[in-house]
Amino acid sequence: MKKTVLILLLGFSVIYSFGQSKSDSILVIHRLGTGFQQNGKTLMPRHLSHIIQSNSEAAPEMKMAMSNWNASLIFQISGGFLIGYTFGTASTGYKANWTLAAIGAGLVLMAIPLVTAYSKHARKAVAIYNKGLKYSSLIQPDIRLGITFNGIGMRVNF
Repeated sequence: MKKTVLILLLGFSVIYSFGQSKSDSILVIHRLGTGFQQNGKTLMPRHLSHIIQSNSEAAPEMKMAMSNWNASLIFQISGGFLIGYTFGTASTGYKANWTLAAIGAGLVLMAIPLVTAYSKHARKAVAIYNKGLKYSSLIQPDIRLGITFNGIGMRVNF
């Protein structure tokens, strides 16, 4: 009886330990824009690029995505500065140069296609990365407890 209980406890502990493994795959989250998560943590573009560099097939796609991201940041920051400067000047009572605000709005609008291209290439890189994980992962054993010819036993298939 003690052997049976000991074997069952050992079997359940082995099954429980296999249930604790975390997946390294990256999830695509659609909110106002496209976001990425790995193990419950939100990934910034720089972190995403660093993770994907380990996959030689996904790395060129992510490099293209990052070049689009960096170009869009230049347009977003400069356009936001021009808009903010104009509204800041207007709020202090000085005469605002609304041409600067229009140029800033144009720069921000120019960033939209670049952000869209980043999202497209990054999703493609993540799909390639996740596909590569499936092929390079370890083989998971199939553990079954049940009745055998000699009594209760555990069978492990690889």
